[in-house]
Amino acid sequence: MKKFLTILLTLIFLLSLVAGMGAAQKDVFATSKITLKLGAWASSPAEKKIVQNQIAAFKKLYPNVDIKLVEIVGDYNQKMQLLMASKTEPDIFYMDSMPAWQYIAKNVLEPFDSWMKKYNVKTIGYESSLLQPFIYKGKVYGLPKDYNTLVLFYNKEMFKQAGLTQPPKTWQELKEYAKKLTTDKVVGLTMNLELARIQPFAYQNGGKVFDGSKPVFTDPKALEGLKFALDLFKEGICKTPKDLGAGWVGDAFADKKAAMTIEGGWMIPFLNDRKIPKDQYGIAELPAGPAGKSTMAFTVAYVMSKNSKHKPEAFKLIRFLTGEGGQKYVVEAGLALPSLKSAGVNFAKTYPERKALVDGAKYAQVYFYGLDGTKVVDVFNKAFEDYVIGKKYDLKKNIEERVKQIMK
Repeated sequence: MKKFLTILLTLIFLLSLVAGMGAAQKDVFATSKITLKLGAWASSPAEKKIVQNQIAAFKKLYPNVDIKLVEIVGDYNQKMQLLMASKTEPDIFYMDSMPAWQYIAKNVLEPFDSWMKKYNVKTIGYESSLLQPFIYKGKVYGLPKDYNTLVLFYNKEMFKQAGLTQPPKTWQELKEYAKKLTTDKVVGLTMNLELARIQPFAYQNGGKVFDGSKPVFTDPKALEGLKFALDLFKEGICKTPKDLGAGWVGDAFADKKAAMTIEGGWMIPFLNDRKIPKDQYGIAELPAGPAGKSTMAFTVAYVMSKNSKHKPEAFKLIRFLTGEGGQKYVVEAGLALPSLKSAGVNFAKTYPERKALVDGAKYAQVYFYGLDGTKVVDVFNKAFEDYVIGKKYDLKKNIEERVKQIMK
C-alpha cells in the first residue's frame, strides 16, 4: 500500500509538472518582458488615438509586453522596404490592400494559418471581401483592421428644392437626378475620374475588372458600365472637383458646388470639421445597375514580419487589434468601419445614419488588382482621361492602347 501511494504521488507530481510546462508554452507572456514594434503611417490625431487606446487595453491584459508605436512619415512603402532591407522593420505593421501581394510574393511576411489555428481565429468572423488582398496561394497573411466603402452623399436642401424626396436607387434615377440638379452654379454629381470611383458601375452591369488572380481589361459588360459613368462627365452633369475649382470632392460638396458625390466614409469627419450640420446631407447606398448593387471597399490589414523574434506575442497582438477587444475602439471613434462582422453590427446601431456604409460591405469589391495593381489602375485612369478629356470615345481601344504602353 505504501509503495502504491509513493508511485501515485510521483505520477501526480510528474503530471502537474508537464501541465505547468504546457501552460508556460501556451502563454509566453507570463515569464519574460519583451517589446513589440507596431508600424503605422502618420495619420490624424484621432486615428492615432484609436491605436493608442488599443495598445493601452492590450497592455492591461499582458503587462509584460511593451509596445512601441513606430510612426512612418512620408512614403510608407518606400520606407518600409528600406527597413526590411536592413531587417529592422516592426514586428507588425499596416499593409494597404493594393501592394499586399507584392510584399507576400517577396516572402517577407509571416503566414498566419498556423497561428490562427493555434489561437482559434476564424476568417469567417471578418467581411470576406476584405480578406481577399491578404490571401495568396491559399494562405492568409493579414487580418483587416478596418475599412470604408463608397456611398452616395446628397444635399437634402437641393433635393427638396428640385422636388426629389429620396436618393436615386437606379442608374436611370441617378442620371435623371443629376440632370435635374445641375444649374449654372451647381453640378448634379461630382466624383474623381478614376477607377477607384468608377469601377462599381462595371460590376453593377454584371462585368468585372479583376477575376481574383489577374486583371480583366475589356470585359464587354464592364466596358458598358464604365461608359455609362463616363458619359455623365461627357454630358456635363458630372464634373471632377478640379473642374469645379475645388481641392477634392469634399470641398465641392461642402461648398455647395455639387448636389451629390460618390465618396467614402472619411467624408463624414471632414464635413464635421467643416461645420456642416448632419441634417443637411444624406448618405445612401450607390444606385443599382442592371445586374444589381456594387461598391468599392478600401481596407488596411495588420501583417507580421517574417523576421519578428516574438511571433506568438505579435500574433496575439494582431488577434486583439482585429478582435472584439480592439475593434470596439474603432466603433467608438467612428472614423472607419470595424472589419469584424460582429463589431459592424454595433457600428450600425451606434451610427444608424451610416448604415449604407456597413450594408455595402456585403457586395463590395475591394480596391485590389493583384501583383500589378498600380499598373492596372494606371491603364484604366489614362483610358478614362482619353475618353472624357481627349474625347476618344472608343473606350475598348483606349484601354487596349494603354495596356500596350503600361503593362510591360
